[in-house]
Amino acid sequence: MATNLDNTSALLMISKELDEEEVRDLRFLCADHFPAGKTIDTALKIFTELQQLDLDIIPELLYQIQRYKLLPILGKQKADVEQFLRQQGNSKISNYRVLLYNLSKMIDDEEVKSITFILKIPKNKLQDIKNFMDICTDLEKREQLAPDNLQVLLEAMTQIKRLDLKSKLENYQKKTQVSLPQQESRKQPKDPNQETFPEISRSAHADAMSIVSAGTESHQDLQQAPSAADHPAVERPHIQQAGGSTTEQSSHAMANLHRAMTAMSMEPTQETSTASSLDAVAALPPCSLAQTSSHSEENQRNSQGIGVYKMDSEPLGICLILNNRSFPGTKFKERNGTDRDAEKLSQVFAMLGFEIDKHDNLTVERMNEILQKYQKFNHETNDCFVCCILSHGERDAIVGTDGKLLRIRNIRSMFSGSHCHSLLEKPKVFFIQACQGKCLQTPCPVMDCATSNNSDLESDAILRSIPEDRDFLFAMSTVPDCVSYRTGEGSWFIQTLCTCLEEYCCQKYDLLTILTEVNRRVSEKHPILKQIPEPRFTLSKKLIISPLASRR
Repeated sequence: MATNLDNTSALLMISKELDEEEVRDLRFLCADHFPAGKTIDTALKIFTELQQLDLDIIPELLYQIQRYKLLPILGKQKADVEQFLRQQGNSKISNYRVLLYNLSKMIDDEEVKSITFILKIPKNKLQDIKNFMDICTDLEKREQLAPDNLQVLLEAMTQIKRLDLKSKLENYQKKTQVSLPQQESRKQPKDPNQETFPEISRSAHADAMSIVSAGTESHQDLQQAPSAADHPAVERPHIQQAGGSTTEQSSHAMANLHRAMTAMSMEPTQETSTASSLDAVAALPPCSLAQTSSHSEENQRNSQGIGVYKMDSEPLGICLILNNRSFPGTKFKERNGTDRDAEKLSQVFAMLGFEIDKHDNLTVERMNEILQKYQKFNHETNDCFVCCILSHGERDAIVGTDGKLLRIRNIRSMFSGSHCHSLLEKPKVFFIQACQGKCLQTPCPVMDCATSNNSDLESDAILRSIPEDRDFLFAMSTVPDCVSYRTGEGSWFIQTLCTCLEEYCCQKYDLLTILTEVNRRVSEKHPILKQIPEPRFTLSKKLIISPLASRR
């Protein structure tokens, strides 16, 4: 639902039509998108903040506060917005926040006073309490209220005898089956010495145009040449760097997949910068939370072979998309074409039955906040969690719009079994479109090679426990130390991934098989410029994601 957010006169006209109460309503509905503690006290400031966040939700906001007559100023009608919001994944305002907003409109001033008394809100805060939304905001600041913790409101509604509103809260809880998160989900990421991915090298990255001019001078006129690589630096790498003799570059993609499946070990291993990134899987620490295995599930595996993850909830889960395009004030260049990737991912995963939550242009701090939100989120009713991160990068790290690094090992730690209990034994899938270094992959002549022998390194897991780092899949756009390619139409990896998901999910291929085809297509994308994606996984079953329409 495109809105011309650059139309300043339209937004100014709308802001003049909104009164003080409506501005408070807008601010509350947008609270999940704004930094905590930031003062935004006018409609125009709200709209400006939304512009800076690249959030196209003004029509949705006007619809929620029932200012339908202002929609035509933006070229919309009420029916347009209703139809748009009926499509799963389009709403940018959470059901939790809409619920609280609607409850506020049903509670009068006397009931607000009663609730403040029941909740023992400090006297110095009472002057700031104008309505029920202000009460909710105060409770959220004190961490007494959250999407997965409505108990304080349930008790308040019982005491003021608003059983109708209590019923609405209970229906929301029943629908989402929200409960208090386990204690483990509130822990901070574990000690870096226990994390599973190798240290990040801080080597400089190569701009794609530099790569083209340095390595493929005689092919500058090729129409397939990318317009930019996922790397900001303008320095030209030496051709000698293209060889970059790392284990990852010299190994075949299929061999990587086989090694990952057999590399499980209960003993941590010391990692080096030249070791294969897949060796990190061998460093998985034992799970501190013993879980009872399902005997029926074990019997099913014994009788039917490889198990299959349960994937039939509605929605299947959250698909979080973190899309970084602009990096103002840093050395990193704008990532043209990334919005096409984010748009395509939104379409494909909505089709597959996921609830989409997309955020644009985020600092590392903001990315951490959003990831921690879903670390603490109750995923009990969902079967899967997907996170797509589109940005510049270094080896095993993502770059924020502030130029700082977010290490992938920290992301993984957030969602491990110890720290995100509601995703235990459920697939956690990360698609990461980012450079991993400055090297250019060298095209090699095809030779007949014997397939790597599969050594039987797997050992039976302890019956009543599982490793905390099980059931992950990180699909990297490229191997460590190498660049990723991107054009104005999107990146090679994400566009190929989406195409393959559309083609093969409906045929019930498992995700690793699909990613193998993604590897092949990306590796054959250009006769000279080379890129090979790299899945890293600890999945314990087949992951088959069928389109939502085929499951109904």
